[in-house]
Amino acid sequence: MSDELGLPPRRELPDDVRMRLRAAVRQDMAKRRPSRVWYAAAAVVVLAVGAIVATQVIRHQPVAGPAQAPPPSQDDPNPLTLDVQVATSSLDRCWAAVQAAGKTDRVPPREEWVPLFTTVMQADSVVAVTADGKPMFCETTETTVTLSDPEATPAYAPDTRTGLLLHSATGMVGGILAPDGYGLFLDSRTEDGDNMSQAIYFSPVTRQFVVVTASDPARTTLTINRQTQVGEKTLPAAPPPLLSVVDRPVTADRTSPAGRALGDCLAAAELDAVADAAAYAPGPLLETDEYRVVLGRYGNRFAVCTTEPDYRRPGKTRTRAFSDGFGPQTRTLMVDTLGHPQRGAPPGKARRPFAAVLPPAAVKATVDFGSGASTEAGVVDGMVAAWAPANAKVLPETSVHVTARDAKGAVVYDGTLPLV
Repeated sequence: MSDELGLPPRRELPDDVRMRLRAAVRQDMAKRRPSRVWYAAAAVVVLAVGAIVATQVIRHQPVAGPAQAPPPSQDDPNPLTLDVQVATSSLDRCWAAVQAAGKTDRVPPREEWVPLFTTVMQADSVVAVTADGKPMFCETTETTVTLSDPEATPAYAPDTRTGLLLHSATGMVGGILAPDGYGLFLDSRTEDGDNMSQAIYFSPVTRQFVVVTASDPARTTLTINRQTQVGEKTLPAAPPPLLSVVDRPVTADRTSPAGRALGDCLAAAELDAVADAAAYAPGPLLETDEYRVVLGRYGNRFAVCTTEPDYRRPGKTRTRAFSDGFGPQTRTLMVDTLGHPQRGAPPGKARRPFAAVLPPAAVKATVDFGSGASTEAGVVDGMVAAWAPANAKVLPETSVHVTARDAKGAVVYDGTLPLV
């Protein structure tokens, strides 16, 4: 951290460590769905021993050196699961979208669709499916349906038979793994240098796989490699989906300053592409000459979106979204320090935002960072945001005291929340 915040540099979490923790949190969140069961139909029960789920994830900055994670062992349990309820609902929506688009002649009938496994990240679900023996991927969010084209040829990496059939706007990647592809990793690298490497798990019969990259496809390069060997191969862009449509439209304010800031920020974010971004209502907005932090809410899902100069690419900005759909009603929302020296910022530029979810009745809050450093902040739709004062002595384990009041001045929350 910079001297401005008074944080000892030896205690600051490096970006690569923070991103690994963040990826692990996303992975754990993806596992928290109840009633996930094996698919027992005789036609596909043999398939319930292979798939992909991002179980080995490393996100790092290039300056930290290459990530080294062991490839999956032949003895590793293959984490394929099928949530029957999710699969049925998603495939029904994909079929309805096919009918509405007048494309029933482009895919086999719905009764011939056989689900193999599901990959779920918060409200974003992908079903790997075969239809008349052809591989497809059906993705659904709360507002949108995307279906890969069953007639498309996979976009193969050069000199391989590993290729993509889907790379959706939310960063979901679906493809086919080559017969000799066991032990491959998929790396996703954004334009500003963040890189995530994930082991690929797959169906041993169809060899279909899904990887959650959560990054903008237009600004992400995908490669495959074996981390025990030198060299990598770049995957071409996936073929266009058969359809990608909003079938359950929800719109939120994009005319107010906070609404415009939220819409622009979520659209520009390279990392943690937020599903159903247009549905998020704006919350508090923090702005300085260089930094912007804006919060958004869609039901019980929250997002924090940040914009700062990209000090390693003069004239460009660095935009990040942090999505959160789990946890207690009152909690801290994840957000990085802006202007961090490790990302090339000059000394004294670091600013620490604090963001949290408070009871819905709250309209204002006092956020006390200790040592007499406190600030008053308005609460918008249960969301609060504030800059940590420049002289605040904060460490990763630091908690802040928050007192929230309703419109009549009554206290609706009085307690401590972690800063990070």
